[in-house]
Amino acid sequence: MHARALKTIWDEGGVAVGCMLMADSPIAAETMAQAGFDFLIVDRQHGGMDEGTAIAMTTAISTSRTVPIVRVASNDAAAIGRALDCGAGGVIAPLTDTAADAQAIVAATRYPPEGRRSWGPVRAGLTGGPNYAAEANGAVFASGMIETRDGFDALDEILATPNLDGLLVGPNDLGFSFGNLPKPMPDDPDVVEAIRIIPQKAADAGVMAGIHCGDAAMANEMIALGYRWISLSVDLGFMRGAAEAALGALKR
Repeated sequence: MHARALKTIWDEGGVAVGCMLMADSPIAAETMAQAGFDFLIVDRQHGGMDEGTAIAMTTAISTSRTVPIVRVASNDAAAIGRALDCGAGGVIAPLTDTAADAQAIVAATRYPPEGRRSWGPVRAGLTGGPNYAAEANGAVFASGMIETRDGFDALDEILATPNLDGLLVGPNDLGFSFGNLPKPMPDDPDVVEAIRIIPQKAADAGVMAGIHCGDAAMANEMIALGYRWISLSVDLGFMRGAAEAALGALKR
């Protein structure tokens, strides 16, 4: 039950740190897992991988203690169920704008009577052990995303959704929605205030607030605001940054 590792971090008052994976490479995913992240997000929304590669990446991540999470392309029950069946410890669905959106995410991740997930844990049954059926509802991680003005305005209703585990803030899209160009940390006062308010309200509701950060400096700011999980940059960003640093250090 991979997601239990994240819930243990949060139960102990810690912050979980991960990274968004955009490259369509199981080897790259396994390499990032060995770096020591608490979780990695296989990004089916914006990443370059097809479903088969995403499954292989989830499998590769599972060779480590890192929790594999899949961000599905849309809030679709079939896509959410397949991600979990193929071994994801949790899912993130984008564009959570209403309480109904949040309820749909939860329903797709839970077996009856708590939800409507269909039985067929192809890999999850292997990695989850013999008690998977009884334990799965409490072990998976179900998260939406707050990345629009509509989602922020409906935050209280969204947070009231039973069994919603987390909400990931997309700061760039949130900045877009407020009428600003996206930046690693939007500097419009209304966006900054929204980003400050979200973790406070989430904590009161028992929901883990997360946010995507462009760099460690932003991540430290967000942790200080009360965010409990951090998506730190993307795999391709780390690769390019290391290459540029190495090239810049050469004397030629």
